[in-house]
Amino acid sequence: MNIRLSSDFLTGLLFCGLGALAIIIGSDYPIGTTSRMGAGYFPLVVSIGLILLGGVLIVRSMVSETEEVGAVDLRPLIVLLGGVLLFGFLIEDWGFPLAGLAVVIAAHIAGRDFKPLQTGLLAVGLVIFCVALFSYGLGLNLPHTRFW
Repeated sequence: MNIRLSSDFLTGLLFCGLGALAIIIGSDYPIGTTSRMGAGYFPLVVSIGLILLGGVLIVRSMVSETEEVGAVDLRPLIVLLGGVLLFGFLIEDWGFPLAGLAVVIAAHIAGRDFKPLQTGLLAVGLVIFCVALFSYGLGLNLPHTRFW
């Protein structure tokens, strides 16, 4: 059997690895029973589902004809990781609204079709929606900025 490095194969390996890692990390938590679940029950079930999904993707990559993975574009990866890191650094001092704007703008810049007006409207709309949903709808205490 010829194993090619297709996107399905690599995604399946990633899912299986993440599921196995989550099982190892969560092995110290009590599992409990179905009727009386412990802290480790849900992570175990999700991890098993992730491993099964990864296995299906690996088998699918071996059975069907899929394209091999080409060159990886590092620009979106770096911009997205930078946006998430920026969100983490900004959330405490500048609050959720400005940190949310930063992460949405970074995510939109990572794509090929960057339009400033569309990006700004999307960022403002998503931040307003998230603040309304989490702060007012669910009553969560989000870090707010002194400017908001």
